[in-house]
Amino acid sequence: MTEVSLKTVIAPVFYPIHRRIRLKATVSIWLKGGRGSTKSSFAAIQIILGMIEDPDANALVVRKVGETIRTSVLETLLWAISMLKVDAFFSHTKSPPEITYLPTGQKIIMKGLDNPLKLKSINVKQGYFKFLWFEEAAEFYGMDEIRNVQQSVLRGGDKFVEFITYNPPNDPAAWVNKECENKAYGDRIVHHSTYLDVPPEWLGQKFIADAEALKKSDRMKYDHEYMGEAVGRAEQIVFHGKWKELDFETPALTELYQTRFFFGADWGFANDPTTLVRMYIMLENGQKNLYIDYEAGGVGVELDDIGTMFRSVPESKRWKIYGDCSRPETISHVSKQGFNVEGAPKWKGSVEDGVEYLRSFNNIFVHPRCVKTIEELTKYSYKVDKNTQEILPVIIDNWNHYIDATRYALADYITADVSIFDVL
Repeated sequence: MTEVSLKTVIAPVFYPIHRRIRLKATVSIWLKGGRGSTKSSFAAIQIILGMIEDPDANALVVRKVGETIRTSVLETLLWAISMLKVDAFFSHTKSPPEITYLPTGQKIIMKGLDNPLKLKSINVKQGYFKFLWFEEAAEFYGMDEIRNVQQSVLRGGDKFVEFITYNPPNDPAAWVNKECENKAYGDRIVHHSTYLDVPPEWLGQKFIADAEALKKSDRMKYDHEYMGEAVGRAEQIVFHGKWKELDFETPALTELYQTRFFFGADWGFANDPTTLVRMYIMLENGQKNLYIDYEAGGVGVELDDIGTMFRSVPESKRWKIYGDCSRPETISHVSKQGFNVEGAPKWKGSVEDGVEYLRSFNNIFVHPRCVKTIEELTKYSYKVDKNTQEILPVIIDNWNHYIDATRYALADYITADVSIFDVL
């Protein structure tokens, strides 16, 4: 056989998984990710390699609907055979969809679960089903359906490798999103990859340009489709449709249409970050727009180091910083480091009032360097009733440290009877 460098067909992000499989241990590998993450290509490569190396190894590949096999998993497996330059050693049929390793007669059998009873009697003449691959696992009804296949197929051998590949559904409560978090299985590996983990020349300029364009136009769709994240329903996200990532230049304070800077801080340490956010407001063509142009933050930041972190945000020592008033000792400590820090006023319903005020802006523009603020804006969400799937008017207290800092910065105007532009 022709020697092929695996570096040309396996992305670096999968090297640890490849090494784990090479140890010949029984393992269940959940490969999730977005478009272009090459997770299915990796599974196909590993199955072909495994069959060549082990004369007793056969493979069963399962999809929910059998009609999708010929244009998906079969083509992916044939691609893997071609990339490994072992075409002469394999033959295939499309009906039924099967691939045979000619030197030994080992089989890759592909089935749909349209009729699950057919899988109960499935077998091979030689060896056993060492490899089991569930492609597009989110299409299955649940873990029970997958478990039925496992119980029917995974027998007769002592080493098994299972691949479960899928793009995470948008709903965080979807069964496959919940199941991958199940810690009860010691042999389960959950692996997440995206197109950013893949050598760009494998994907091409058009693919990457399309991804980046969607990132700018609809960050929520980008995070779901390309980053493989369960971002939830659009209406569940608190600030959906209210903000945009924009690479803008902050105008000079001397310019007439510049208003002023606002600074807000939130305090954390062990699990939550200490944060600082800078912003300003512009009245443009009759629209009131909020610009967030700088952020700083980190988990585990010592009190003595907060000043250094704050100084990374321009002008932070010149302007008042409104911080979370529940930590007066932190406010006092940071004030002694030369910052004008005050506790932001709070009241019953201040979170909801602050969110409503932020939503009152025509646009919230966030500079790309404010990575954590952008992440929170995509994930800050309302609770969903588990039984009815109704979106509740209750905001989840998570993914909100930079958002809270933004609320604190504008606290004086949230309940004011006058527009901010009336007093500037």
